[in-house]
Amino acid sequence: MHEEFLEREIETILGLRERREKDSELYKIANEVFDRTTKETLAYLHRRGKIEELYGVISTGKEANVFAGVDAEGNRIAVKIYRTYTTEFRRIWEYLAADPRIGYLPKDMRKLVFVWTRREFKNLQRAIKYAVRVPEPIIFRNNVLVMEFIGNAAPAPRLKDVERELERSDFEELYDFTMGVIERLWRRGDMVHGDLSEYNILLWEGPVVIDWSQATVKRNRMSVELLKRDLRNIINYFGRKGVDVDDFDEKLRELLER
Repeated sequence: MHEEFLEREIETILGLRERREKDSELYKIANEVFDRTTKETLAYLHRRGKIEELYGVISTGKEANVFAGVDAEGNRIAVKIYRTYTTEFRRIWEYLAADPRIGYLPKDMRKLVFVWTRREFKNLQRAIKYAVRVPEPIIFRNNVLVMEFIGNAAPAPRLKDVERELERSDFEELYDFTMGVIERLWRRGDMVHGDLSEYNILLWEGPVVIDWSQATVKRNRMSVELLKRDLRNIINYFGRKGVDVDDFDEKLRELLER
């Protein structure tokens, strides 16, 4: 009986009871991703009014899928759902084990993903504290993270998706913005994003930095390597777009000396 009720609730969240679109992309992806834990988590958030309905897929990946939706008040939301069983177990474990903010690490993959989800929520909160524009985190539970939706009728595009439409002056402004994010996080927030690139910058009334799952604090033994990765990605990308970029070694030295 509980199983039947849960399935009806998930159909409601997916809008399937009204639309009957069981051949839709949303339904197919949900079928692949929503195990029992995920369904129960979504049902809990639905009853809390945090997720009224999911109505589209924003992105898919090895670790997680992001869905567009609305809450009970009609506010648009983005819902990131991590797979509770992923091939990225070793990578996730290594990142969490190196993070001094994380205490005991469960050996169960499902529970490890819960810790990963919570960490991304905390990373978003910390980034906002240091004046970095990110999707505002709303709530998390288990492997589900609910955030502010960035965009209008459609999700905001990534920098990579619209780069052909941009002028050199646009790239120069975006370079200054992104380097400012790296510096502000490192110097004021004792933090590093760890995966900054043209794929993780949305353009919507200015740039918005997304995907904070790998972000960590300066005390992490991996932090300098992640800082190098961010600097190298950003300097190389914008250099290819004709921007007069910083020298990598000089910029790294400048950040590490302060």
